[in-house]
Amino acid sequence: MRTLYARKYRMSHQGATTITDKNFATVYLVVGKWGRHGDVLSVYAISGELLAEIRQVGFGIFPRFNLYFKHHFIGKLRRYHFGKKDLLVVKELNWFVVGDIYSLNYRIFKGRTQIMQLNEVLLANGRFLQLKIDSIHHEPICLCIVAILNYFAQKPVGKVKKIYEINFNFD
Repeated sequence: MRTLYARKYRMSHQGATTITDKNFATVYLVVGKWGRHGDVLSVYAISGELLAEIRQVGFGIFPRFNLYFKHHFIGKLRRYHFGKKDLLVVKELNWFVVGDIYSLNYRIFKGRTQIMQLNEVLLANGRFLQLKIDSIHHEPICLCIVAILNYFAQKPVGKVKKIYEINFNFD
């Protein structure tokens, strides 16, 4: 299993994120944004070759995404949220992603075979997501899935509600 690292919460923001190996050498570049219908997140090799993409095609409680590997459609990703636990399914690949959204501990399985393990780790230069992936061929697709998990793990940034305090003095 190869170990890769990505900065926590960085993958789902607009812009580019580098993915490094255990020696902190850059291996992949993740580019894209989320939030609107048709938004795309792409995974590039450091040489510039497009390896994988994930496109948002549905919204709501159970959003849907399409996965592409080297410009070919490979499956639809669906998320089912059960309180603290998450289940994501890529039916066409027979992949199941199970884990805890709050601690960012996930595993991807194909049948009973583990494909990837995701954990949050604290290193000397910050918080990172540690990915242990079984095959180099699965890495771009796993990075797309991790970007979605990272996006869902973020706390929603909404408008701050002002609470007005009314002081009634009846002196």
